[in-house]
Amino acid sequence: MNPVTGTPAPTVAPHPEASARAPRSAALRLVPAIDTYPRVVAWAQTRLGKALLLSLFAAGLFLRFDPRTSLAMTAILAAATFLPNYRRWIVTAGTLLWLMVGGSWIDWTVVQFLITTRGLAGAINFPLLQSVVLVAVLVLSAGWIGLARRYPRALPFRRPVLTLTIFYGVAVVFTSGILIGRNSVIAWMFVFTLGAYFWFLGYALVDARARDGDSVGLQLGTFHPFWGSTTTPVPKGASYLRRIECKDPQALAVTQLKALKLLAWAGILYISSRLFVGIAHVALPIPSYQVAFNSFVASTPFPWYVCWLALITVFVENLLSLCVWGHTVIACCRMAGFRALRNTYRPLEARTIAEFWNRYYFYFKELLVDFFFYPTFFRWFKPHKRLRLAAATFMAAGFGNMFFHFIRDIGYVATFGLWQAVIRYHVYAVYCLILSGGIVVSQLRNKAPRRTARWFEAPLFQRLGVVLFYCLLQVFDDTGRSHPITTHLAFLLHLFHMGR
Repeated sequence: MNPVTGTPAPTVAPHPEASARAPRSAALRLVPAIDTYPRVVAWAQTRLGKALLLSLFAAGLFLRFDPRTSLAMTAILAAATFLPNYRRWIVTAGTLLWLMVGGSWIDWTVVQFLITTRGLAGAINFPLLQSVVLVAVLVLSAGWIGLARRYPRALPFRRPVLTLTIFYGVAVVFTSGILIGRNSVIAWMFVFTLGAYFWFLGYALVDARARDGDSVGLQLGTFHPFWGSTTTPVPKGASYLRRIECKDPQALAVTQLKALKLLAWAGILYISSRLFVGIAHVALPIPSYQVAFNSFVASTPFPWYVCWLALITVFVENLLSLCVWGHTVIACCRMAGFRALRNTYRPLEARTIAEFWNRYYFYFKELLVDFFFYPTFFRWFKPHKRLRLAAATFMAAGFGNMFFHFIRDIGYVATFGLWQAVIRYHVYAVYCLILSGGIVVSQLRNKAPRRTARWFEAPLFQRLGVVLFYCLLQVFDDTGRSHPITTHLAFLLHLFHMGR
């Protein structure tokens, strides 16, 4: 069985939105549940209703983004709405259009630094080379997907993600250890671009081996689709889009009404985020977490309780920021006709560490589960259920998490060299080990809450305990490679009024 497209292991939590209970009372909602009103759903299936929904959605986009971006997004969404039979091809065309209109979404800061420090500013046409490398990576990906479709039993395509990993690793070693000068800069641009598309290509290669897999053209439409993403595919790959695409007018109407609701909720959270930042850092004022940490490193620490406030504040800020971004992306995806589940869904309702991880950044969790958890779970320690679960979780939340961020931040290899980049990565490695350990313990306990729980076991205190775990874990959530683990441990002790 294919670990990505096969039946999920029963120990992996489903998306909480998919298994949520009945909707809450309308009186408790800031955004009305318009997708549950039969007349509104029927009206949204008419041409006039679709046009008005698109207009309202476009108005929401114009309030958040620049006119050029909003206009391009609205045009693509309108085509996907009124031409549903060509929706997947419209997604591909929209994704390519987005690359031309919005420019590259890849961070080229390190490459520009290399060009400057190596005295190549006048010798390289950076915009032209940027376009050439991007086209080269997309062409390479298309050819690779085509070969995987044609020769699914060939040795390189039996384990396509492992083959991709080996290829990428060889490219990094070759670029960092052998090439110099202009050739080195060009090679690093290729490595950065391929790394940015690594997981999109991984999903496409796995899907290419499926009997009902999409064509190469449709696969390319999932490579950082026009509705937005990070290096984490949101929402996953082509096989997932096939499952969640709206097949009839009623499903499309309900999904687009949900999209409008989610965009409105994202707007409310955005305003709340701005207010929270203003109150926390201006009215109070609480220093940012980075300022508090840097002051501690400089031996001028804030009092321990101020550091706690900074830590809690950054936790809330990160949560609100992720919600606003994720809700906006999923809203655009839904408006295009795909019943995508939310990326973040009520994480503060989580009663366990594992549940919070599932609710906080769902599609990142799914990526780690698809590429690391399932292969381990279905291949190793089958006679030992608890060991099997623990090993698969460590591979996903531990090793997979480290591997993902190492590729994402591959620029540190260009800056420090491969060996130093690996050695300095130890702080985030500790973060991943603590996270995976907490999730494993949470899964193995697997106890349903009791109605007669004592006060310190009540749901509120369970949730506070989960939030406290993730707040403290932020002390080690550092991929910057600037300070050793001893500094982070010392800051953790300072929070408890110990150490300095």
